[in-house]
Amino acid sequence: MHLKPAQWKSAAEASAKIWDSSGHHSVSHFPKKSFLIFRKLRETDQPFFSALPDGKAILCFPILLGTNLAGYLVISDVSIQTKEVFPVISYAFRLVADNFWKSQELSRLSATIRPRAIALSTVHTVHRIINSTLNLDELVSRLAHLTAQVLRTNQCALYLYDKKNGKQEHLVCKALVGYPKKNSQEKNLIPPGMLEIRVAKSADIQLRKKILCIPLIDEDVIGVVTVSGKKDKKDFNQFDLEILTTLAEEAVIAIKNAQLYEEQRRVTLDTIQSLAVILGSRLPQQPLISPEVFARMAMKTAETLSLSDEQKQALHYAALLKETTKIGIPDEILKNPSKLTGDQMSALREHPMFGAKIVQKFENLKTVAPIILYSREKYDGTGYPEGLKGDEIPMGARVFSVMNAFEAIVVGRPWRGRLTQGEAFAELERNSGTQFDPKVVEAFVRTVKKESLYKRIKSQ
Repeated sequence: MHLKPAQWKSAAEASAKIWDSSGHHSVSHFPKKSFLIFRKLRETDQPFFSALPDGKAILCFPILLGTNLAGYLVISDVSIQTKEVFPVISYAFRLVADNFWKSQELSRLSATIRPRAIALSTVHTVHRIINSTLNLDELVSRLAHLTAQVLRTNQCALYLYDKKNGKQEHLVCKALVGYPKKNSQEKNLIPPGMLEIRVAKSADIQLRKKILCIPLIDEDVIGVVTVSGKKDKKDFNQFDLEILTTLAEEAVIAIKNAQLYEEQRRVTLDTIQSLAVILGSRLPQQPLISPEVFARMAMKTAETLSLSDEQKQALHYAALLKETTKIGIPDEILKNPSKLTGDQMSALREHPMFGAKIVQKFENLKTVAPIILYSREKYDGTGYPEGLKGDEIPMGARVFSVMNAFEAIVVGRPWRGRLTQGEAFAELERNSGTQFDPKVVEAFVRTVKKESLYKRIKSQ
């Protein structure tokens, strides 16, 4: 390694630190003649020992960081006898320099790898969130908490555009983390001029010392996420921006999936409501439990039984379409005030298949069809249409069976008068284990006995 003439003089005057035997470190203490020593640096990058005319000596150690020359360490006015231990000193100094260089390289490598590692971990976590729920409100709340946790910030806010007539109308707060409760109400419109409004309109990133705000972009901007106040009191930097950008990209996918699911759910509910109106128009007028209360009973019972989200949704739809269980039943049977004949009972056994076939035609309602089809099965296997037994009967159908029986008892039928809720509970428990699943009966009775549902049913 060779230096140009201007470089070795500069190294001598600016880079070298010189110590004398009394511990002082100043270029002025270094004998002027010793500047000649630096000429030798033009031919070597190895440590060397040089005696001076005054009987003293100079030790010179090039500071190498890897293959790069960073400077020199020169020790002056040392005893001439130091030459005997100079190889040991040179080896020790080289070890120190190598360790320092390796430490620096590891720090640089860590600074490069760490954001990527956190980004990968963030992607994995968001994927788990995506798979855990399709409820938009629940999803954005989880994403906001995850963002605050990953970036170690005190506050995080997530805003989405509200759509009306297919157009982006207003930026709405959907989730807040770390804000006072009085400001944590969701669906608050954002006042014009706020940072989030400007970011949403421009799609530009705002990286400031104490706040970081980026747009959520699909084909257009669908929202904004803002973080502020790092827990370690430091300023936001490019590392934080890289992590938040990665998280935002994954969050957009999750949010769009949830929004599509919500839209599909709205279309499905519109279909169900239309079907319910059509089906209800041919039934005899009687004080039935409303579909809304019936659906609420179904959901509360499903929660008590710890059913999956998919099972809950199917049961909810089936509850709203409960009148499909009467499709195919002739009016003379529905309105018959006396006991049914053998032929009428045979006709009655066919009706679940009619309702299931109609519902199955709708792609979004296919999970509802088994509930309607098997709602007349009995736990001991003596029901219809297939004589399923125990766990062979879909859970939704077992719940639906108990709910249908309860409604028939408390509302009454043309051929049977109404009974009280207490008498209905006793009837369900008497048939627990034979007609009904004992677990479902216990969960349903416990659910309905709660005051809110009891009053709703009682008032109808």
